[in-house]
Amino acid sequence: MRKIKTLLLCSAISLSAASNITLNDITITATKTEENILKVPASVTVIDNEDIENKNIETLEDIAAYVPSLMFFNSGQPGLVAPSMRGVAANIVSFSTPVSLYVDGVPTMSSFGFNDGLLDIERIEVLKGPQGTLYGKNSEVGVINVITKKPDNETRGKIFTTIGTDGKREFGAKVSGAIIKDKFYGSLTYKHTEKDGYIKNTFTGADENDKESDYGKLNFRYTPTDNLDISFIASRMEMNNGSSDWAKAGLNLDNVQVSSNLVGYVKPTTSNFALSVDYDINEDTKFTSITSKRIHKDKTAVDSDLTSNTIVHMYRDYEFDTLSQEFRLENNFADTKVVSGIYLDKQDDEVFFKRITMMDPTGSNSVPQDLNSKSYSVFTNVTTPITQKLSINAGLRYDYEKKDIQVALRNIDLEESFNNFSPKLSLIYDINKDSSTYFTVAKGYRSGGFNPFAPSNENKVYDEESLTSYELGYKGLFLNDSLLFSSAIYYMDIDDMQVQEMPMPAVVYMVNAAKAKSKGIELELQAFLSEDLTLFASTGINSTKFDDYKDINGDYSDNYSTFAPKYNFNIGLQYKNLDGYFARVDVNGYGKTYYDVENKYYQKAYELVNTKIGYETKNFEIYFYGKNIFDKEHHATNAFVNGTNTAYFDDREFGIQLAYKF
Repeated sequence: MRKIKTLLLCSAISLSAASNITLNDITITATKTEENILKVPASVTVIDNEDIENKNIETLEDIAAYVPSLMFFNSGQPGLVAPSMRGVAANIVSFSTPVSLYVDGVPTMSSFGFNDGLLDIERIEVLKGPQGTLYGKNSEVGVINVITKKPDNETRGKIFTTIGTDGKREFGAKVSGAIIKDKFYGSLTYKHTEKDGYIKNTFTGADENDKESDYGKLNFRYTPTDNLDISFIASRMEMNNGSSDWAKAGLNLDNVQVSSNLVGYVKPTTSNFALSVDYDINEDTKFTSITSKRIHKDKTAVDSDLTSNTIVHMYRDYEFDTLSQEFRLENNFADTKVVSGIYLDKQDDEVFFKRITMMDPTGSNSVPQDLNSKSYSVFTNVTTPITQKLSINAGLRYDYEKKDIQVALRNIDLEESFNNFSPKLSLIYDINKDSSTYFTVAKGYRSGGFNPFAPSNENKVYDEESLTSYELGYKGLFLNDSLLFSSAIYYMDIDDMQVQEMPMPAVVYMVNAAKAKSKGIELELQAFLSEDLTLFASTGINSTKFDDYKDINGDYSDNYSTFAPKYNFNIGLQYKNLDGYFARVDVNGYGKTYYDVENKYYQKAYELVNTKIGYETKNFEIYFYGKNIFDKEHHATNAFVNGTNTAYFDDREFGIQLAYKF
C-alpha cells in the first residue's frame, strides 16, 4: 500500500494523496535546525505548497481552518488581524501578540500587518505551545513560520487568473530559474486582486467596502560553493480598500447598509526584506545569519457611528519599523545536537490616532506618539538520547528589552525595561518505529507596554504576561502506513494576563488584571480510503477561563476569555488521481466565541462548506471552486463600539481558476 506523505508534528498533519514519501524522510526547520519530525516534542502543523493550492488558501488567515486551536479574529479592517491560539489571543489595542509570525525570518509581533500575503511558498509551519526558547518574546503560545521556495537550476513559470462572483478578479505570474547555472538563481512573483464591496452607503449611494491589493516578491539566491548558501528576499503588499466591513448590529448580508458621511478607507502596506546566510563549516557544524527589515504602514479612516452625522470618526496613521539580526550555530556531537544563538532587534514606531467627535470636531486631543524599543536575547537548545528509546530536549533563553514612549505635545516620556527567562524541558519516547509520545513543560511570555493616556500613573505601564504550559502528545501510523492518528493534551497556567479595560467611554487601555487557565485537546485522523481518495479530520477543543479578574465595572471570574473559540474542526475528503482529475470538499467550523470579558457579546457557532473540482495537465489547469457554498452568515457579532456595530464578512463565493505552466 502506498506510503503516506506526512508533514506532521504531533497534533496536525498535512497529507497529499499523490505522495510516496515515508514518514522518516520528512524534516522540518521550524525548530531552527533540520530535524526529523518524530523527534520534535511539540505540536506543529505543516502545510506545503501543494496543500496551499488544494485547499485554496489565499491569505495567512485561511490556514486557521486547517490548524487545530488556531483562530484569526478579523477586525473588519484588512491588515489588522489578531491571532488566537489555544485560547490566548492578541488584543487589538496592544502592539504585542501571543503568537509571532516569521516570514523568511522577518518577525511580525503585532496584529497590524499580521495577515501577510502567500506567494511562491514552500511550506507553512505552525508551532503550538510556548516557543520562547527558540523564538523569545511574543511567542507565548505559538509561532507561524512561512518559508519561500528556493529558486534553483530548474526553470519554472506560471501565469494564473481567477474570476469569481461579486466582481472577484485576480491575475498574477510566477517565474523562477537559474541566472548563472549552479551559482546564481532568481524568482519573481506577483498577484493583483480585486473584489466589489457588499455594504451599501445610502448617504453617498456607493458601495462602501471595495477591496483591491497588489503583492510582489523578489528572491535571489547565490551558492558560490557547496557549503555556502546566500539568499535575499524582498516582498511588498499594498492594499487600497474602501471602508471597514462595519455596519450596525442586527443586519443580514442581504441588506447590509450604512449612511456614513465619511468616505472611509483602509490602506495598509507591508515591506519585508530578509538576507540569509547558511554556511556549513564542516559536516557537524553549521552557521546561520538572518538579517531582516520590516516596515508596515497603516492608514485608516473609520466612521464609528455609521450615520450621516459626525458623532465619532477615527483616523489612524501608524508606521512600524523593525530591524532584526540573528546569529545561530548548530553543532552535532555524536547523537547530541546543540543549537545556540544571539538575537537582536530595534523597533522605531510612530503612532498617530485622531478621534473627531461632536464635542471635539478638530480632534484637538489627538497627538503623535513615538515608541522605541531595543532587545537582545541569547539562547541554547540541546537534544540528546538518554536510552535507546528515550531522549531529552532542553532549552533556555534570556531576553532583555528596553522600551520608551514620547508624546511631545503632552510632555509624556516613559521608559521601562523587561527581562525574561524562557526554559523548556521535554522527554520523547519512541514506542516503536511507527509511534512515539512526548511530554513537555515550557514557559512563554508576551511583552509589556505603555498606556500613556491612562488616568492613573499606576496604569501607564503594563507588565509582561507569562504562562507555564504542560503538554502530552502522541502520534502513530497504522494499517501499513495508510492511517495516521495524532493527539495532544495541554494545560496552561496564565499569570498577569493582559486584558483590555474601558473604565469610561472612549478610554481604552491594557492592564495586567487577570489570572487564567487554558486547557484543551487536539485530535487528528487521516486515512487513505483508496489509492486516490483521502479522508481527513481534525479538531481542537479549548476552555480558557479567568480564575481571578475584576475591575470597577464588575467581577469576571470564571468567565470565558475573549477571542477564544470553544472548538474548531475540519472534516474533508479529497480525490486526486494521476490522470489530473481533482475534487475536494471541506467542512470547517468554530464554536461559540466571546468578544468581551462580560461574555455579553459573542459569535455563535458556525460551519462553512468549501469545495473545489478541476483538471490539470503538464501545462494547463482549470478549477471551479466554491467558498461558503450554503451561504452561512458568520460575523463578529456586536464586537465593536460597545456592541452597536458588527463586522460583516463575505457571503458565498463561486469562481473559476485558470493557469498556464511552463
